[in-house]
Amino acid sequence: MFRMKNNIRENNSVLVLSEIMNRPEISRAMVSEVTGLNKATVSEIVRKLIQDDYVIEIGPGKSTSSGGRRPILLTVNKKAGVSISFDVRYDRISYLITYLDGEKIEYTIEETGITKENIVDYITTVVDNFRSNMKETPFGIIGVTISIHGIVDNNKIEFTPYFNLDQLDLVTLLQEKLDLPIHIENEANLSALAESAFDTEHKNLISFSAHTGIGAGIILDGQLYRGFKGRSGEIGHTVLYPNGISCPCGNQGCLEQYSSIKALVHKFQLLKGDTSLTFDDLVTAYHQKDSSTINIILQFAKDFGIGLMNVIGNYDPEIVYINSEILEEIPELISLLRHYLSMTIYKNVPIEQSTLGRKASLYGATVLNLKEFLHVDNVGFNLDMEKVLEVE
Repeated sequence: MFRMKNNIRENNSVLVLSEIMNRPEISRAMVSEVTGLNKATVSEIVRKLIQDDYVIEIGPGKSTSSGGRRPILLTVNKKAGVSISFDVRYDRISYLITYLDGEKIEYTIEETGITKENIVDYITTVVDNFRSNMKETPFGIIGVTISIHGIVDNNKIEFTPYFNLDQLDLVTLLQEKLDLPIHIENEANLSALAESAFDTEHKNLISFSAHTGIGAGIILDGQLYRGFKGRSGEIGHTVLYPNGISCPCGNQGCLEQYSSIKALVHKFQLLKGDTSLTFDDLVTAYHQKDSSTINIILQFAKDFGIGLMNVIGNYDPEIVYINSEILEEIPELISLLRHYLSMTIYKNVPIEQSTLGRKASLYGATVLNLKEFLHVDNVGFNLDMEKVLEVE
C-alpha cells in the first residue's frame, strides 16, 4: 500500500503547509505572521517540507518599505504528485487528472452505461494506462477519488437510485487492483468542496446539483457537513407532492421525480410520445419556442425553486451555487429562480450558476485527494478559470 514519504500530521507542520497550499506564493515571515508561530519554528518546518518535496522556493519577493533583503517566496511543489478523480453516473463517466495545485493534465467525458459489472475494470484501465506513461514524481499518484450520484457513508456506497453500484464494495475492489488510496464521496458534497476551493470569500455555501438526481452539498464554517450517516443534503428525496410519483428510495412524490434532468427528459418524452427523445431534443424544442416544452420547463423551474428554498431555509448559507446541465443550456432560468426567491425571506441570498459545470465534482474529488494526502483541513485553488473551463 502507498505510504507518504514523511508523516506531516504534527499540527504545526500541517498549519504551515496549509498556508503555503492556499496561497500562490508566501514568505516564511508571512507564514509566521498569519500562523502565530515564531520564525525559527517556521524556518525549521519549511526546511523539512522542502526536504520532503512538499514545498519549493520560487525566488525572491518584494522587499519591505524599510528595505533589507528580499524574502524568498514559497509555494507547494505542484508537480510532486498527481491526483485522479472520477465522476460516475448510470449513463456517463468522466475523469480528471491534475497536479497537486489542481492544474489539469487530462480530462475525459464519455457517454456510456455504467454498472457494477464494468465500473472496476473501467477505472482500473484508466489509472493503469496513465500510471504506465506518467513521469516519475516524488509522490506518484496521491489518490483516486470517485464521485457517486447516491448516498455514501464511511467510504461505502449506501444507495444509488438509478444503478446498482450500491451492491459493490467499490473501495476494497479498487484498492486490491490499484494499490492506491481510494476515496468515494457523494457528487453534491464534492461539488461543494470544489466551489469552496475556488471561492475564498464565503465560508458557508451550498452547491445545489440537479443531474440524474438532486442533491445539496453543504459547507458550514469552511467545512463539509455530511450529517450523521452521510445523508445531509439529500434534498432530492424530500417530498414535494405527497402521494406523487414513486421514487426508488421507497417514497412517493420526491423532489427529484419532478426537478431532476432525468425526470424532465422523461416528462418531455411522455409529452411528445417518443421515448427516444433526449435532453438535447428538449433543449432544441425550447429554443424553437415550442409552447408545451416551455410549459414543462417553467413547471420544472417552479418545483426546483421550492426545493431550493427548502434547503436555504435549513442551512442559511451566504451563497448558493447551482450546478445543472439545464442552466448551461437555458441560462435565463437562473433569473426565474432569483425571481421566485425575491418574494420570500430568502431574497438576499445570492443565487449563482456554477462556473465549474460538469467539472465541479471532479475538482471536488481533487480537493478530497489533497486533503487526505496532505492532512490539511482546507484546500484553495489559484487557477486560471479559462484553463479550468476550456473544452477538450
